[in-house]
Amino acid sequence: MQSWYSFELDGEICRVEKENTHGSLAAFLSRLDPCFAHFGGDRNGHSPGLVVMGTLEGESHRFRVVDADLMMLAMLAGCQVWTPEGIRNAEPEHPVNVAFQERQFECGDERIDALIALTFEGYYRPDLRRQGQINDQFDAIVSRTVNAAAVRETVTQVFASTVQLRNEAAARAERAGQKSPVWSGEKDIFGDRFTRQLFRLPERGALLYVDGSKRRFFRPDNLVELLKLRREYPEAVFVAGGTSLARRGGAAECPELISLEGVKELSSFLTTEESWEIGAAVSLTRVAEQIGRECPPFSKVLRRFASRPVRNRATLGGYLATAWGPGQLAPLLMALNARVILLSAEGERDAPVSQFYKPGGGTILQPRELIRSVIIPRSNETVLAARGITSRLCDVYTAGPRRTSCEPYATASFAIELRDRHIIKAWLAYSGIAAVPERAREAEEFLSGKIWEEKTVIEALGVLNRTVEVETEERSPAEPAYRKQLVGTLFQKFFYQHPTPGSVRPEFLSATAEFGKLEEPFLT
Repeated sequence: MQSWYSFELDGEICRVEKENTHGSLAAFLSRLDPCFAHFGGDRNGHSPGLVVMGTLEGESHRFRVVDADLMMLAMLAGCQVWTPEGIRNAEPEHPVNVAFQERQFECGDERIDALIALTFEGYYRPDLRRQGQINDQFDAIVSRTVNAAAVRETVTQVFASTVQLRNEAAARAERAGQKSPVWSGEKDIFGDRFTRQLFRLPERGALLYVDGSKRRFFRPDNLVELLKLRREYPEAVFVAGGTSLARRGGAAECPELISLEGVKELSSFLTTEESWEIGAAVSLTRVAEQIGRECPPFSKVLRRFASRPVRNRATLGGYLATAWGPGQLAPLLMALNARVILLSAEGERDAPVSQFYKPGGGTILQPRELIRSVIIPRSNETVLAARGITSRLCDVYTAGPRRTSCEPYATASFAIELRDRHIIKAWLAYSGIAAVPERAREAEEFLSGKIWEEKTVIEALGVLNRTVEVETEERSPAEPAYRKQLVGTLFQKFFYQHPTPGSVRPEFLSATAEFGKLEEPFLT
């Protein structure tokens, strides 16, 4: 085993020797150089210490903004990191740097650094094309501590410039009869210092690292090696995105960590005509990028899940393994009829997400098992027609004290499959009302065979009220009576946003979309 590894920091190779396997990037930076001192210490009440991570995701090169406090240092081996200071110094005339020169945003230097990191990632995001996505990109910034209007005006200009660059690159590719590089991320269309270095990144290999205290960090690059390490170190902790482990202070009592993100089989995304198979180590951001256009509820629920720097690291498998009772994603996965593939040295088994959680808490994962992937059925016209279904309505709703970075009161996700106006099958799933996410089976059975209309919904509310029990939860800020009320009112909202079999896209119940101009492109 080796006692060192390296990564690129602000364009230069940074060698790490005997550093704690449980240490964070923020702690390392604060000790490395006085100019990074603001990354250390207690950041409670301050802006997150954001940096930009350059990495290779399959065949695509990506910049991802991450929270240095929640980024485990050893997971950066073979990656790139750009700090806001490094971004400013590397290319002062870069559009992001120019945009933040001599502008009045009514905030301190730390928040400006966070804005630069978020804008930098957004500048290179191939999918960032519409005004409504600004909220998704900047949800790590609390609006009351910055001039939000000035930020929106500034970043709109920056993102419009990158859309223009992409349009020009697409036009050149079309004239040359080549595949457009705009969406793939497989070709450098910018040609600046940042992308030139990003596209030189090699594929990350296996890593066997031991720190100064003899704690070990493993990053295998295939499933065979992963299962071998699991047998050899049965007490080792699996690390996917690493955010929950970093948040707990590293769980330093654990002597061995096994990172999953280098395992190709767990980082893959397979699309077929009938389904998506998502590797357990795929980040939530990547999942939304892959399926969000066809499955808008997934992108919708992610906007209420933590912040973008966290979503860039958190993985779908890691989310399921933590068995977070009030989690927003589980109800949607149940409504999508998703399945979890579990793997051990003895073989594979699978289960619906609705059966993955044990009543009272925990999951069905055995001691030596891991989550290999999640399979989500697709609901396009071809797939539905083959089953005699004329339409499928699906949506998700979350109620909480604020939009992001909070524990929600309750989350509900609903789906119904229709043959004309008749309900063939229904899924009603909730989290936050019991110890684990669960489905309302009695209400689902009641809806089967009924006509999708207001009368049916009103009758179903009585079934929900009688059969869904809301447990007292000490951690929940909402009273049981209020969460019980949400069980019914969220289902009512689902109906009024999808009142007919043809209303697959939700109908707006207010003028919010009109004033927000959510679908307006940056460049017309």
